[in-house]
Amino acid sequence: MDLGTCSVKLCHSVAIPDPAPNFRKVPGFPVFGVGQPAEDGFAKIAEAVPKDEAAVWFNMRQEPVAYVKGMPCTPRKTTSPHDNIEIPGKTADMDALELKFVKELAGREKDGSIEIIKDKEEAENPMDREEIKESVKVEGLKGFNQVLKGLGEGAMPGLVVVKVPFNEEKALPEECFDIIVNALKNTVPSKTSTVVSSQLGKGRTTLGMTASCIIKAVQMITELNKMVETGIANKEWAEGIIFKTFEEPAESEDNTDAHLRGEFEVIKELVEKLPAAKKGKEMADKMIDICGVAPEGTGMQNLRKCIIQTKYKYDAATEDRQSVWKNMTINYMERYFYVICFATYAREFGAGGFQKTFVAWMDEHSNLRDMINQGKDKLEWSRSMDQSEVNNLRNVVNSPDYKAKLGQVMTSLYKMSHKTFHDMPRGVIKDTLMRKLTCKTLMDILPDDVSTRVQKELQEKKMTVDLDTVVGLIVAPA
Repeated sequence: MDLGTCSVKLCHSVAIPDPAPNFRKVPGFPVFGVGQPAEDGFAKIAEAVPKDEAAVWFNMRQEPVAYVKGMPCTPRKTTSPHDNIEIPGKTADMDALELKFVKELAGREKDGSIEIIKDKEEAENPMDREEIKESVKVEGLKGFNQVLKGLGEGAMPGLVVVKVPFNEEKALPEECFDIIVNALKNTVPSKTSTVVSSQLGKGRTTLGMTASCIIKAVQMITELNKMVETGIANKEWAEGIIFKTFEEPAESEDNTDAHLRGEFEVIKELVEKLPAAKKGKEMADKMIDICGVAPEGTGMQNLRKCIIQTKYKYDAATEDRQSVWKNMTINYMERYFYVICFATYAREFGAGGFQKTFVAWMDEHSNLRDMINQGKDKLEWSRSMDQSEVNNLRNVVNSPDYKAKLGQVMTSLYKMSHKTFHDMPRGVIKDTLMRKLTCKTLMDILPDDVSTRVQKELQEKKMTVDLDTVVGLIVAPA
């Protein structure tokens, strides 16, 4: 990869006062998550991790990271500065690329400084981001691996550093699950701390935390079962602990929503075709919740709920922004599917020390790859009102006195929109969707001459197509 043609971007788009951004711990597990720390943020992490325990640091990023004046930065393609660079290949090649990146930065010095870009402000959709440039003096230049090595020789003695190069938003490559398993399978679950990091500490960090918790959960279940077998513990007591800690659904109002429960078509197909996935989903959901957002967890993203939440953002977005949200939603569906598969695999092979790899297990169940590839986009990508009701309103509007009846029509359209989105939670997104659908349907039922006039004015005056604007143009004198 030619780093000489890449831009250099700060890992944190906007100023983050906390040098260890989004640092948190999973309730009940020695598993920590964090965004890319500033160099002075590692002390905070080291202070939180128990000193008398072994520790593993999972770096979930493929892209190389270098530190300049204590702040992390990474290369980006000049043509797409908002997207992380995907780097296929072996982790050793990725580590070598980081050394190359540091060397490249050292060679770019001009008057002791380099040009770095950053986002002007935070925005979830990359299409909404605007970058600015600034000159940064080259001081304290070093690679992320070099910083972590120093951490293992100092504040966190014996720290084991493992790169887990998942693709952003995805649970691929499958081999990454085995990297996490191999790092943890011979450890004591309650005595081995795990720190997981990515750029913001959101998607990839949460995935690594969830996988770590699944492994630790299976290890703890194995220990409890051995206690029962040897007569140390009562079977009913152990089963109660296992259910409450590793399987019981979280108490939440969200449980009344099938989509927030993860009951999508492809997930239901997985549970139906692979019966063991029912228990796998229970464990995956439990670990996803405690690694996710409040009130169940202390994290930044719920790997299950984010699917439909992102889908709603797609619904509410303008057409030019929808492609990003749709791709993100599909990636999240695929990721959730794989987490359930991994939990199912872990429940089957964890007790024996993970003698079979996850990739080998997926090879034996290769139909699952076809299942998710064919089913990950099986979502309702658009909604429309009841056509018979729309036709009734069209008859009302198609009359000479349509303006006098506009209030009646708008009231009916709002009621119909509300019914169309009855399953969505209240909030800005639902309101936006209702207004968009009301506006679109209103334009569809207008008399042809009125619709043509309104569309012409919208184009000529370059006006935003929103409900208030359209209604204003309808009632305006012709």
